[in-house]
Parts: sequence; structure tokens; C-alpha cells
Amino acid sequence: MTYNPNIPVGLCEILENKEARVKRQRAWLDKYSLPLISFTINMPGRNKISIMSNTVFEQGISAITEICSSNAWPVLTRQIIHENTGQEAIFIVEPETVTLLKQAMMRVEHTHKLGRLMDLDVINIDGQIVSRNGLGIKKRQCLVCDNDAVLCIRSRAHSIDSLLTKVEEMITHA
Repeated sequence: MTYNPNIPVGLCEILENKEARVKRQRAWLDKYSLPLISFTINMPGRNKISIMSNTVFEQGISAITEICSSNAWPVLTRQIIHENTGQEAIFIVEPETVTLLKQAMMRVEHTHKLGRLMDLDVINIDGQIVSRNGLGIKKRQCLVCDNDAVLCIRSRAHSIDSLLTKVEEMITHA
């Protein structure tokens, strides 16, 4: 796919990119035998690249780097990827434990002003995502109404316009 930030993307492109991301992650896990952080952005709508998404991405990269540094967890390498389906990054990290790494990433998601727009997955060396549920943490909340985000997405409880308005408000006040 040729990178062109002005092209709206559909479900097929998003699913193809997700499959490619999983393959990339597997290759990195095989190469480094260390856990990784997979960073993507929760951006509503068909245009995944914008000034708003760029702001979230830059702040997310900074937050990940800062929290790893403050915990003395070396970031051995990282890859920044720009696709029409959105920006993403992979970090190979040496944490004390994957549980501590996941807890740190959830702190970013919960405390950073734009954290709710960041999807910070931690994947252990056997390729399994360290889940919130596995740590007894509640599911992500909807940006608009604070209900379970997955339920609102599936039911299309909110319009794209209301979601984008909320994202814009969050970025303006960050």
C-alpha cells in the first residue's frame, strides 16, 4: 500500500494491516526474545492520518520512552510505521516483568491527557497479549459516555462526528 494520508481507509485495509502487524510482531519476538510494546492510535473515522492523530502519536512515543526510562527498562530498538491505516510503533523492551510493563502502559493510557486515544499493547515472548482482564483491570471506557468502549463501538452508539468532536476537545485541552 502506498502511503497517502489523505486516503480514507476501509475495513479491508484495516484488517490487512492488523494481519501484517501481527506478522511483524512475531518476527520481532523471534529475533529478540523479549517482550514488545505495540502502539497504535484509537482514531474514529475513515481518515486515520491527521494533525490530531500526529499529535497523539508524537505524545505517545514520548510517553512510552519516558516511562521506560524512568523505570530503567532499556528500549533496545523501535520501529515507527506510517500507513494509511494509521501510525504505529513497536518497541522492544527489557522490563523486570511483562506484568510491570503492562501496568506501566495502562498508567499511560489512564493518566496521560491523550491516553484514551492510545492503544498500548504489551506482548510477551510467546506472542500472547498481556490483557487487562488477566490483570483484573476493567475494560476501556467509551470516549463519549464512559460505558464499555467495545459495546459502544459494536452498537454504533455514537456518530463519527460526535467521536471526532470529543477527540478534538481532548487534543485541544492536552
